[in-house]
Parts: sequence; C-alpha cells; structure tokens
Amino acid sequence: MLAAYNASQLRIESGKPPIKHGRFTSPHLIDRWDCITIDEKTISEAIFRQVEAKVLARNISENIQATEFELLTATAFEIFTLENVDIGVIEVGMGGRLDSTNILGQTSEFDELESNQQNRPKPLVTAISTIALDHQGFLGNTLVEIATQKAGIMKPGVPLVLAMNDEAVTRHILQLASEAGVTQILHSKDTAGFDVTRATSTTDAAHARQQNGAMAFTVIWLALKQLNRLPAPPTTQAACGSSTLRNEIRTSSLSALASTLRAVPEGVVWPGRLQDIDLSSLTNYKSPALLDGAHNVESATVLANTVRLRAGDRPVVWVLAASKGKDLTSMFELLLAGRSEDRVVATEFGAVDGMPWITATQVEVVKTAATTILPGDSVTVEKEISVALEKASRLAEETNALLVIAGSLYLVGDVLRLVRDAGGAIK
Repeated sequence: MLAAYNASQLRIESGKPPIKHGRFTSPHLIDRWDCITIDEKTISEAIFRQVEAKVLARNISENIQATEFELLTATAFEIFTLENVDIGVIEVGMGGRLDSTNILGQTSEFDELESNQQNRPKPLVTAISTIALDHQGFLGNTLVEIATQKAGIMKPGVPLVLAMNDEAVTRHILQLASEAGVTQILHSKDTAGFDVTRATSTTDAAHARQQNGAMAFTVIWLALKQLNRLPAPPTTQAACGSSTLRNEIRTSSLSALASTLRAVPEGVVWPGRLQDIDLSSLTNYKSPALLDGAHNVESATVLANTVRLRAGDRPVVWVLAASKGKDLTSMFELLLAGRSEDRVVATEFGAVDGMPWITATQVEVVKTAATTILPGDSVTVEKEISVALEKASRLAEETNALLVIAGSLYLVGDVLRLVRDAGGAIK
C-alpha cells in the first residue's frame, strides 16, 4: 500500500517525494536477511553482514549478551537508520510486551539523566490482528492471557487498529488500551470499502484476506495522515473515529487513493501463505503444489477450507512437518478429518539459521499424530525433505491428487530454498 501511494496521482500532484519504507518480519524464509526489505526489495547479503558485524561487535564489547532475535532486530533497525526510511513496517517476533521490537517508543533508562537524554519516537500506529492460541509456553494458555502480551505494544497517544476478535478478548484489549492512555481506537471491521463480516466456512481464506486488507488500509491511512501526506478533508474533526474515517474517505478528494489502496491486497502474493509453487525443478509433479505455513488452529482452518475448495473430490497428498511443541492433534483434525483417501508423508525441516531455539518435531511423532486420523498405511515417513517431496509427487501423480506442503513456516523456507537452488521459480 505504501508503494501504491508512492505511485498514486495524489502523491505525484502534491510534489512530495516518495515515502521510503522498510519492512522487518519474522521468521525469515530462505536467507536470514530476507526478513528485511527497503522499498519492497530484500537487502543484499553484503549490507546485512556488514551491519550485523557492527551489532555483534558492540554486543561483545559492551557484554550485552543479547539473544539472536535481539541482535537481528538491532541489525534491522540499524539498516533502517542507515537507509533513512520514512516508515518502518515492523512485525512483532512473538507476543509484544517483552518482544525486542517493542523497544520502539519505550522510555529509555537514561531519560532521567539530563546530560544523556535519548529520544525514542513513538510508533505512528500500533495494530493487533486476530489472536489465536500459539506459543502458549511463553504467552499464556488462554486467548485473554495472550492478548495481554500482545497489548503490550500499545503506547500512550498512539492510535490502535484492532482486528475482529473474540468478544471477551476485545473487551480485555480495550480495557488495557484505556489504561495505557490510547485515545484513538479503530476496528478493521468498520473500515469503508471492505466487506469483513464473518464469512462462511468455505470462504475463510477470502475473509482472512479481507480482514487483513482492511487492517492494513486503516494502519497506512492513519500513518499517511500523521506524516501530512493527505490533504485535509472538507470538514475536519478533532477525533478520527471509524465513522469519521469513512466519511472522510467518501466525501473528499481522497476517495480515488482509498480505492487504489483497498485494491492492493487482491494482488499480493505472500510467500508461504496459500502459495502456488512449481516443483518441476525438483520432482515430476507438473501441477502447482500448494505451499502454506499453517502452524496453529486458526491458520490450519483457513488452509483446510482452501484445500476443500481446490481439491473437490480429488484426494490430497500432504507433506507435513511441525515445530516442536505444536498442537498436532488439533491441527491435523482440521486438515485430515473426513479425508480417508488422503495420504501423508511426514518429514522434518532442518536447522534454522539464526534461530537455534527452533527445533522440528520428530517425523515419528508427526506420523503418530496423523495415524490417529488416517489409516496407518496412509502415512509414511521421509526425514529428508527432498526425498519427501519426491515421494509425495509420485503419489500425487499416480492418484491425480492435489499436493499440499504445510505445518510450519520453517518447512516452507526449506522447500523454497530447495526450489531456488534447483533453478526453479519461487515467486
């Protein structure tokens, strides 16, 4: 959406320069540096390693003892500083309250020393998307407990954009927002131009894209306003609630820009999220395979409904792997229940560069979880991903099945790396 704003007639006619934007997401997929982009382009390995070396040197010289993710976050923020970005789009690593990305806008420990005051500007906007059970060992065992951790990114006076959540979760977040001094809260479901009413179970993937699109639109619109990139509407109000935002878009010259931004999500292809991938450089499977990093119940629900639509009466051959500690039973119930003709090839992803705390669930454990739902002879084991892909491709070709690779973003990364190294297209 920021790129679409840069290309818009409104920005060009205003005479204002394009907004330089950076993105920091986690985890990386193929290479450690692909989680950092400038103007939608992945930074080069050379720049990443040059900046990382300085961060690592300071970590040692000052005995900071930072974690791997803290070092990666510091590297990303240093790159954004060197590149002089106007807006950084920052995804929290895990939770929020204690995540290293939450250094943004936090009061510095040195602020009380007049001779060494530090200014950490607050974010333009904070956003909390739909909350699901995940990382319970770190964040809590209930949605409300997890919401408490995620709400830790809220800052006094900083607008909050909130996605549709469980009613109790929403009430809890709103209470925490009030305590944190948040004075402006917008809900993605109220954003003009997106139909984010609860979709039927067969269109959950479309619903998820619509809700995420509505959320992104609201976040970017508020950010652009704060950077004085949008002309004032005919009538202004002190507060910008959801209804005010809708009226502002409808009644001003901004409607064309709003339409352009709202159209962006339909053209977005996000690697590892319901991604069609060509495996022909690796296997004999000629049709597109479906690659998805679904790793919790919520994302597995979206994937299961997408597979149901795509496969129809055809069987599915699954290549499944997972991180240790995931709720395999609940995930596999969603993916495999009622699909007696399906086949599963259990596998393991490899070591994750820069994330030594991430380990794969052993293939035999994945197999055991799958065989509680499918017949035992429908589930096989191939620890090496390349071998698993070859076996699954043969099975899919023999049975005219849809091939689906899922269960972990780390599995997605390994598959994308194999395709890239074999000279295949990964976009």
